[in-house]
Amino acid sequence: MSHVGLIDLSPENRPPRLRWHQPSAHAEITGVPGAPGLFHTTNAAGTGSTPLRRASGKVRRASGKVRELVELLGVEGVAVRSDAYVEVFGHGSSVVHPQVEVGGNVFAVHVKAVRNRLFDGAERIDVVSGVCLFSNRRLQVLDAAGRDVGLLRSNAQPLREKIVSLRVDDRLSLYEYESSLRQTALVRGVLAGLPASTPVSVLLDLPRAQYYLFLADALRHGMVGAELALGWFDEVDTRRQRVAQLMTDELHRPGTGPRRSLTVRLATAFDDLAEHVRSVVATGGVLELANCVTVMDAGGDHVWQLLRTVWSPRTFHELGHAGYTIEKLRASLSVEGISPGLGLVVDSASERCGHAAAESVQRDLARLHPGLSFTMAGLYSLEKLVVAGDSWRSRSLFFNDPGTVAVDATGNEVDLLEAVEERYGRAEPGEVRVPLPAERHRFPRGAHQRVLGGQVLA
Repeated sequence: MSHVGLIDLSPENRPPRLRWHQPSAHAEITGVPGAPGLFHTTNAAGTGSTPLRRASGKVRRASGKVRELVELLGVEGVAVRSDAYVEVFGHGSSVVHPQVEVGGNVFAVHVKAVRNRLFDGAERIDVVSGVCLFSNRRLQVLDAAGRDVGLLRSNAQPLREKIVSLRVDDRLSLYEYESSLRQTALVRGVLAGLPASTPVSVLLDLPRAQYYLFLADALRHGMVGAELALGWFDEVDTRRQRVAQLMTDELHRPGTGPRRSLTVRLATAFDDLAEHVRSVVATGGVLELANCVTVMDAGGDHVWQLLRTVWSPRTFHELGHAGYTIEKLRASLSVEGISPGLGLVVDSASERCGHAAAESVQRDLARLHPGLSFTMAGLYSLEKLVVAGDSWRSRSLFFNDPGTVAVDATGNEVDLLEAVEERYGRAEPGEVRVPLPAERHRFPRGAHQRVLGGQVLA
């Protein structure tokens, strides 16, 4: 059984403390200390609290979904273990992540099943995978009062003061590194077990215009200057390319990749929108939602045109998130008379909501356009390093970045990036490490923070 690393960010812990939780092979159901609501079960017939008794049947069904998907795809070398991690939420619902051995690694994955039509195998696989950029520690957006406005939070509060400064740390966050290595390792393992004759492509769905639009409302209301906004756009583009290169390098890593030439592409559906936003800001114009939608309408993207038959954005936030939905639709779209394919989404467990949003649009489109159907499955994996907390958001490395250094139970310093490499097969614990290709994506410790804007705050 795999174990979970919990990073304790309690105020008395400076630096943070790391401890590993190794589930007992004999205990039927155990909670993960430091992560209320997260449990490990050794089999599908567990007993315990009411939510866990309800979850026992889910464990069997979740494991069955993994086996069904593996069988449909013809993937070899995948073993579904008898144990699983279970997330139980406050309202009594639960999500099960069976432990799966694939590509020489173990992942706790939740499978979203194929929907909307009968599926008896794919003649091509279109993988979609991506991560967010930065983290709350690697990016700070400060207003005139010195407050971080929480630009990366989807529920950010309305601005009270003008944005005057951005602090950007060049070093990849633990979130970016862990997510990139985990998801590419899972993709590599699945693709390595596919029949060599199955055509495969991988799309890296990394945000660009979506992050530009985080400043849209602030720009409209004169709460951020054009120079600072353009500097933010540059930072997004640079970070996106670095994460894309890391994921691409990992997918092509010698000795671990699939038994085929692999096409890896970076999502471009919203590039015209990104250039429009840049142009409006650079020329002193006013960013309008209607004009942004018009730019997309004129771009000729047939998937966007389909989406527009059932949906129109009401806010910049909705417009940005449509970028992620589009790529799921594109990968899973099937048309009568064309050989069936499968859109396979590989992402973090917290991104299941994006899958549900895409499924909702798929159902609307299938009703409106009878000649269309969508075949999409998802592999949503749990992280092996989390922050000690009582919910997925409080445990998130993105929203609660612990940095890259912790101390273990014996007081020894732990490089958390190296711990991630060990978890995903880049190095063995305690071995003398040889520099790895991915390390060029990690900047050494030191002063790597840039401040954009005219005001430098202590």
